[in-house]
This record gives sequence, C-alpha cells and structure tokens, in this order.
Amino acid sequence: MIINKVDRYNSQELVNTSANKVTINAMLEVYKSVLNQDGVLYCSAPVTSGKRHIDWLERIGKNFVDIDSADKNYHESHFMEVIEPNRKHAQRFIWQLREQTEKIVIDPTALPPIPEWKQQDWHLFWRQVIERYVNTVFLINDWQYSNGCVYEFWVAQKNGIPTLNEDKQTLGLAAGIEMIAEAIVKVKQRDGNITFFEEILDRLKSHSTSFTTPNIR
Repeated sequence: MIINKVDRYNSQELVNTSANKVTINAMLEVYKSVLNQDGVLYCSAPVTSGKRHIDWLERIGKNFVDIDSADKNYHESHFMEVIEPNRKHAQRFIWQLREQTEKIVIDPTALPPIPEWKQQDWHLFWRQVIERYVNTVFLINDWQYSNGCVYEFWVAQKNGIPTLNEDKQTLGLAAGIEMIAEAIVKVKQRDGNITFFEEILDRLKSHSTSFTTPNIR
C-alpha cells in the first residue's frame, strides 16, 4: 500500500463536494442493496495513523513532516509497524462484535485504496454511509489520533447517532472533546498538521453548552 501525503485541503469546506462523486454514489448504492435491516453498526478505526503512528515516529526519531518525503524503507516500516497492526486490531474487534450482536458491522478497513481518491473523498463516502445506514458508531482505541475517526465522531454527534468505545460504553460528546484536545497536543509535538483536528474540535464544542477546556499537562 502506498502511503499518500496528507491532503492540505481547505477544512472550512469539510468535504461538501468531491470530484469523484459519481463513484461515491455508485458505491453507496451497493451498500444500499445489502444494508436493508435495522441495527447496522459502524466501527471507526485508525489505519494509517493512531497512537501506533505517534509511537512509531518516536522510535525512529522522525516527525510527521519527515514522512511525507520518506523513502521506500520508511514506507515499508510504516506499513508493518502501523497499518497492519491497526487493521488486525480493528478486525479482531469487529469479528467479536459480529459474533456477539449478530448484526451487520461495517468494517471500513476492509476497503482497498482507490488511487484517484483523496482523503476528502473517503470522508464524504463514509459520512454518507453513516448518515444513511448506521445507528451506532463504535470508536476503536486511539481513534482520537486519526482525523478520519475524529471526523466520523463529529458526523455521529451531529446526527444524534450513539457513539461507543471498545468496552461498549457510551463515549459522549464531552469525553470525546477532551480526548481529541489531548491528542492534538501529542500530534503537535511531532510537528503534525492539526488544522483539521482543530476545525472538528471547534464544531464539536459548538454542540456542547457545558464544555470547559481540559487541564492538559
């Protein structure tokens, strides 16, 4: 899998349009043909990022900006140390959830890369899937370090869809806001781009009337 550079698109638009809208709509129709029952679950999981990504960068002494122009060896290391463990962790949880609930569980890690798609295309696609078909979103551990997962948490909160953690406990708005705020600090320490995180965090805060800034050390 080729690790693409993070797209520096205008977060103000928050993925309202896409050059690949036709393909996205076709894929949504495929989902529509099979998601015809109540109780569809969605697992939001970090794949190329997450806490494993932060830990890996620390081990190799690199920052986010360094990886954008990294050589083949670093890409291969990222795949082995971050992507594969993230996928396996998510897939184990999803398999258990299917066994325990006997419900349809959408696994976003199962879809292969689409070369012409950018990050905002995936955001738009999964947003539509969640808004149209999902009634519960599970957030896989370390979700707060992934801008895709953070975006999906916002989509769920915006649409009143329950959000749960891996322990199947409610992950409410206030707790999610605090986790994202803490993750931003750690991402920033490795010179990561936090613009999108901050945009989503602001939108989440606007949903909360009792938010107070967490004490981050």
